[in-house]
Amino acid sequence: MLLLGKLPQNAHVLLERLHILQSKLMLGFEAQERVEAEFSPQVLDLLHPNELGRIQSGSVVLIHEGVEIACYEEGDLLGLNRVFDLPYVQMNAQEPVVIERIHRDQFVSFITQDPVRQHRWSNYLLTLSALYQQMLIDIYANVSQVTAKGFQSFQKDQVIIQQGDIADTVYQLMSGTAHVSVDGVRVGEVLEDEIFGAMAAFTGEKRSATVIANEPCQVLAIPKNQFVDLIRAQPETAMTLLNNMSRRINELNQQLLDAQSCTA
Repeated sequence: MLLLGKLPQNAHVLLERLHILQSKLMLGFEAQERVEAEFSPQVLDLLHPNELGRIQSGSVVLIHEGVEIACYEEGDLLGLNRVFDLPYVQMNAQEPVVIERIHRDQFVSFITQDPVRQHRWSNYLLTLSALYQQMLIDIYANVSQVTAKGFQSFQKDQVIIQQGDIADTVYQLMSGTAHVSVDGVRVGEVLEDEIFGAMAAFTGEKRSATVIANEPCQVLAIPKNQFVDLIRAQPETAMTLLNNMSRRINELNQQLLDAQSCTA
């Protein structure tokens, strides 16, 4: 398994240990059936709910809310969560893949009949738990570093972002609403939980618009470099940003259509 994006501390060591344990764990196991697919948006659908999969060739990408989180490679096990009735996410095959089918009971019997395999299985689960714990600590540390400094309050009609200012901060509106204006013309709204001010921060250009509070607002101000780290730690933040931008683009398009209708 490969983790995509910025890796937490010690992740390389834990991933290598997982790889070694997994290869030793399955020594001597021979799968009876295989399934092949050129492409699959959910690889687990190729397997019965009580079956695990082991990748024989190709790769599978773990996706959460449209963001690629990890890549599973040859020898990796798939579907552990599902066969033991735990929550699971999308696993996408973007290239031809061959997967060995392993019945859950067959797998459990193979592990439990040998004390050495039992030890390796326990070690595998503990290592996997340590990896997830390290990822959680890394995410929490990044979020805590940002939120400890970043909350700001604004009253009604107070400027949050001023057009023409230097952009070194990204904002998220935690409560309240605000509106966006360009050269004094109102062009859009910022709603609760939306991220704004990101484009100028990323491009290095000055602020292209002014954002003004419609009512008392609480805003999370995130320095640009910390926002990049936050996206790496929490990829769903990038999806939130894209959704916000799409809504604002639709608003601008509608305003343009309305203006054209008035002049027609």
